[in-house]
Amino acid sequence: MAYELWRKLEEEEDGETKGRRPEIGHIFLLDRDVDFVTALCSQVVYEGLVDDTFRIKCGSVDFGPEVTSSDKSLKVLLNAEDKVFHEIRNEHFSNVFGFLSQKARNLQAQYDRRRGMDIKQMKNFVSQELKGLKQEHRLLSLHIGACESIMKKKTKQDFQELIKTEHALLEGFNIRESTSYIEEHIDRQVSPIESLRLMCLLSITENGLIPKDYRSLKTQYLQSYGPEHMLTFSNLRRAGLLTEQGPGDTLTAVESKVSKLVTDKAAGKITDAFSSLAKRSNFRAISKKLNLIPRVDGEYDLKVPRDMAYVFSGAYVPLSC
Repeated sequence: MAYELWRKLEEEEDGETKGRRPEIGHIFLLDRDVDFVTALCSQVVYEGLVDDTFRIKCGSVDFGPEVTSSDKSLKVLLNAEDKVFHEIRNEHFSNVFGFLSQKARNLQAQYDRRRGMDIKQMKNFVSQELKGLKQEHRLLSLHIGACESIMKKKTKQDFQELIKTEHALLEGFNIRESTSYIEEHIDRQVSPIESLRLMCLLSITENGLIPKDYRSLKTQYLQSYGPEHMLTFSNLRRAGLLTEQGPGDTLTAVESKVSKLVTDKAAGKITDAFSSLAKRSNFRAISKKLNLIPRVDGEYDLKVPRDMAYVFSGAYVPLSC
């Protein structure tokens, strides 16, 4: 659909525009089902957590009283004009508080410059800088409040344990313990969406759930969140997101879709990856062949990341990257 829309817009361009050399030489359109794993992992960069907590709609977010420190909500436009947001939107959340703290000190230092100014300097300061500083200070306060609200919510939901489970699923370790965590997550009714997300991640990384686990998790979920979710499980199965393992399975929906997109020589690395796999391919083989699971000595450096895995705390490099 995106390709068809792009072609239609291209055809509607007038002759003058067509004569110009395009700024973008190539465009790659990847269907989401090429890489479900990226969408199923928890977001840990600032913008992702803001979206996860407050929901970004049409480029703006509504911050409630817990963020604004007043009895009113405030709609904030999140774009490059918000200098604070622009600098931290893609930062790992563990780095954000340090940045905001330094930003606050810098703003205070700029305010302190007023001391010792003569009348002319004070006039220039008020007319040229004060308004911008006040705006930046207001935005800084909002983002600090948003960070505190995110921290409270994630601490309450035991976010670190959730991330640990996701990483274990991606790396293929402690699958039984991870399954037990998902069961506990469902029984505690922490979040219906997160429970489904974990089940889907387990299914995709393991090429489907063991029939016994599938039936058990499905039963517990329906008992916790209601039988109306029978249709949800049916839709997820049809999409290839939550399936049972079966004898003689061929490529999963994800891998089959990827294999159709890598016919071009420019995608030789991905083509080689799939051609070397057995008939029954799986996430483990793909991630190993394409180095999607970084192997580092010691802890992954989130302050100076060396690849896109930092968006998942160093656990997984999105396939499209």
